[in-house]
Amino acid sequence: MSSAPIAGRRRPARHRHSFANLVVLALLRSPAHALVDAGMCELRYVGRASGRRYALPVMFARVDERLVVLVGDAPAKRWWRNFRAPGPVEVRHRGKVTPAVARILDPADDGYGVAVRAYTQRHNLVPEPTDRLLVIDPSEGV
Repeated sequence: MSSAPIAGRRRPARHRHSFANLVVLALLRSPAHALVDAGMCELRYVGRASGRRYALPVMFARVDERLVVLVGDAPAKRWWRNFRAPGPVEVRHRGKVTPAVARILDPADDGYGVAVRAYTQRHNLVPEPTDRLLVIDPSEGV
């Protein structure tokens, strides 16, 4: 029986994503934020159960004044569950921080089809059945 040495193990993907997220967040917060895709922003929120502050870089599409974020492979992620009920967030985009309210949009909800089309057109990504859509409404955050 053989086993791989601990030093030879690869880090789980989430650790690589965490490092990449830190790099993207640093760019989004810097004067060089224009180097990052205009369809990307920083999403800040407080965890409902933990009370901890979180910040994530997310890709978005616009539908009127609202932002639509695709949560790919949602069953493997937990952060989006904070928004099953509408919750407060802050969005940093192009150097400006805006308060808003975010919620998960279910396929049966009004506007789901419009939101999917907007995201698909902006990023050329079609949601899978396990993906979720997060809608961020700045008009509710005021």
